Amino acid sequence: FRKCERLDEQIFLMGGNPPIKNHTIVNKIGSSRKIERIIIFTVFRENWQPYMKKYTEVFQSHFPNLNVDYLLLDTEQIDFDSYLDADVIIIGGGNTEKYIATYVNQEFKNYIDHMLNKGAKVIGFSAGALLLGEKVYISPNDNSDHQIKIKNGLGIFSQFLISVHYDSWNDKANKDRAEELVNVPIIPLNDHSCLVLDKLGNIIEKID
Repeated sequence: FRKCERLDEQIFLMGGNPPIKNHTIVNKIGSSRKIERIIIFTVFRENWQPYMKKYTEVFQSHFPNLNVDYLLLDTEQIDFDSYLDADVIIIGGGNTEKYIATYVNQEFKNYIDHMLNKGAKVIGFSAGALLLGEKVYISPNDNSDHQIKIKNGLGIFSQFLISVHYDSWNDKANKDRAEELVNVPIIPLNDHSCLVLDKLGNIIEKID
């Protein structure tokens, strides 16, 4: 008699921007293995570098010898084989459509799949969380056309979509309308919420 194996928490979808303020979330990310290397994927914008500390500061206090790399796939060629020893992969927040244009491609999907299979943790903030879905709900608050948009994402999870900044964008009516366009639920995430998934994209829990 084998108990059904419960897969570990490996994917963390953050509804807002860094830093992570909730210690429960930080502990879940840092608990199962020592974190030595974090890779942050972002896109270029003015003064992007100082902002990066917000992603890592909660981990730096726990893991003083942390190695952190910042990669901008929209401005540089990345050799993903150089980053196969990452313990944590962070996909940043920002302009969702630019993130989708930059990161939704087969090469990046293969890298993320490979790293999840190796046991790495993947954390997406806002736009970085949205693009991990098979379909991406882009709120009218999140694009210059002020339209609901449904786009293709990386397909790391597929049973549902997410909405981010749900509380601060007051996005309920938009989310409900968008839900009629897709045949699966759209799970709302507030600025401080986190949806925790296993590597197959199944929901383990929601932390608010």
